Amino acid sequence: MIVEAPAVVKLLGEHAVVYGRLALAAAIDIYANVSITEANVDALEIYLEDFGKTYRFEKPVLEDMHNAYAGRKDISAYISSLKQDTRVLPYATIASRVLGGFGIDVRRKRLRIKSRIPMQSGLASSAACSTAFAVALLRGNAGLQEDKAIDIARDGERISHMNEGAGRIDVSTAFYGGCVSYSSATGIRREGIDKMPRLIVIDTGPKKSTAETVGHVAELYKADKERISLILDKIDACSRKGIDAIGRGDFKGFGGLMYEDQELLKGLGVSSEKLDTAVRISRDFGAFGAKLSGGGGGGAAVALIEDESKELVKALEEEGFKVTDARITADGARRYLAV
Repeated sequence: MIVEAPAVVKLLGEHAVVYGRLALAAAIDIYANVSITEANVDALEIYLEDFGKTYRFEKPVLEDMHNAYAGRKDISAYISSLKQDTRVLPYATIASRVLGGFGIDVRRKRLRIKSRIPMQSGLASSAACSTAFAVALLRGNAGLQEDKAIDIARDGERISHMNEGAGRIDVSTAFYGGCVSYSSATGIRREGIDKMPRLIVIDTGPKKSTAETVGHVAELYKADKERISLILDKIDACSRKGIDAIGRGDFKGFGGLMYEDQELLKGLGVSSEKLDTAVRISRDFGAFGAKLSGGGGGGAAVALIEDESKELVKALEEEGFKVTDARITADGARRYLAV
């Protein structure tokens, strides 16, 4: 059995969502996958193919982890209390909760995790891996409420980002597929879109950590709450107008809101010179819209296009950027849950 979970791009609203505003994300057809087979040992084996490392967790270890996680005061204290490789800890924590919290036996299973999603690029690679891993362990439990499955997958993001609130929109989008919006007021909403637009993902190079860019915005907000709140409100307005536009198939209108959002994010200081260049080239060569995706400070930009846009792709590649064609996909990891 192989479970796939898609990468996630932020179409509108990142950073503002931290302050209660609306954000819109989309699943794209670049996948992380987790295969599950029988193991010859009375334990859970996790193989991280991208690192060439295998880890083995016996039942008492997972039970101890579950007890420590359930009684945690904060994520960092939980992580420091365990002498585990932090690369595997998100998955082991998910497994410990599946076993200890839901009574699902995870022994004699070997799970291989591999991702085609570039890490630390703003495409939610860790969220896709955690989602695929959780669904692989939960498969066959169709009666499990979907919000529970999402919350279990979010445990991986909580560990990866050392933040209790991590993974809401990324994991939900990787789980459901399609377009998903989120704000603290509305919660997670699956947005119905009849016609899926065409995208390209532009890799501009290494990015700052999301924690660093989120922290930067937090400092700005603390120093000048009134000015930053105005920017956040304008980003929120882009998201609300954008959901309406993309729902109507108005890709030109939606793209214009992407450009507007990018300028607002620049005002928050979370863009970069290379991201700005990628967006400028996209505009010059006729893309409907373009902006950074994710935390910013480097990493991925996403552009909304009408056709193959060969001249745009050539111009971006001549600038040294790696360009990947992408489609919004309705195929989230959810489809494997009942298998």
